[in-house]
Amino acid sequence: MRILYVSRLFSGLAEGIRDRRWDPRGVPTVYRLLEALDKSEHELRIVFTVKDDAVGWEGTEIQTFPIEGFGREITVIPQRARLPAMFGRARGYLREIDQYRDIRRLRDDFAPDIAYFDRVNIYQAALLARRTTVPVVWRVMGVPPAMHDMLDLGGPVARLTRWAYRAPFAMVTCSRDGSGGEQWMDRALAPDTPRRMMLNGVDIKDTTPLATDFKAQLEGPETKILFVARLVEDKGCIEFVDAVSTALNAAPGRFRAIIAGSGPLAGPMRERAQSAGHADQFHFLGQLPHDEVLSLQRECDIYVSLNRMCNLTNANLEAMRTGVCMIIPASPGIRGIDVDTDELMPPDTIWRISDAGDVQGLSDALIRLDSEPDERKRRARATFEQAEMFIPTWTERIAEEIQMLEQLGTARN
Repeated sequence: MRILYVSRLFSGLAEGIRDRRWDPRGVPTVYRLLEALDKSEHELRIVFTVKDDAVGWEGTEIQTFPIEGFGREITVIPQRARLPAMFGRARGYLREIDQYRDIRRLRDDFAPDIAYFDRVNIYQAALLARRTTVPVVWRVMGVPPAMHDMLDLGGPVARLTRWAYRAPFAMVTCSRDGSGGEQWMDRALAPDTPRRMMLNGVDIKDTTPLATDFKAQLEGPETKILFVARLVEDKGCIEFVDAVSTALNAAPGRFRAIIAGSGPLAGPMRERAQSAGHADQFHFLGQLPHDEVLSLQRECDIYVSLNRMCNLTNANLEAMRTGVCMIIPASPGIRGIDVDTDELMPPDTIWRISDAGDVQGLSDALIRLDSEPDERKRRARATFEQAEMFIPTWTERIAEEIQMLEQLGTARN
């Protein structure tokens, strides 16, 4: 089977691809599927589209090249020449048109049996589905607030986007990450579009020992609090620092915060900890490979997630499967957000605070779980036992997705 795979160039892949080596960090849903397809007998054309300057891709021409540690060549479609700011939003739309034309030419040259697009390449996916006979799979890796909003907004952009959502896709798959994907698909997609929710996997044995300098930061009698996230606005980064600082004010010397992740809020988080007088109790490790994050979870006592959008993320699933005491926000009761989380994780497992901005509630929970280690251990064990019943391994999860692609490709032939 011939598979055309199109995804944005994620920051977790960009550094390695710039250096022509396979060194994925983050986005396991993407890189694990690619690794499995790379080892398969299917013909595969992999295309990454550059959507912003953050990934540091400087070329303006399409490039195809081999990657060390990966068996197939990779094609990168850049943003092309940057237009002046005076063009405003038009710059982004012109980029999408250019990238569709490039993808269409690649499709015509490769003649795939099936085309697979990630969420961000929605316009290219919709145009290919509407203007060709190739079956198109659109992969929605969770539904951010902007996609929920798009269903109710007016204006030409919203109408165009809703038109794209209702394209005749062969299948739409959505991560069961707690972001309300099932409810969103019911509203957004054409009624007859096949769809599937897919929970991501975890391989708890797939770990790498922590580096000596990381391990040194975990030594000591303090309760270790782990925060794993892309350090951006909707992850509750500043609230996390404020809550830990509040707990340290109430119980001096009792806590140490470990932050694994990178992003624009890393600097403000450090400044916040510094201004609170607790900089020495916060350790920023940067973005780590998943296998090191799993080892880190085993070394920490409490894992905190303050995701506003969803709480069945990859990092949270890993924490559940590892069996660490967890604190997350309660489901907000809108847009189906974290309905899945509540169904899968009952109240006696994960500790819920009222919402992602509940600084005092998180501080109180940390103090309670520090002072009552038996409750901490009981919740950790209950979380582990519950997670064992529903979280698949990555091998199982990726095999399910490849089988789906094979069935769609076979049906076409």
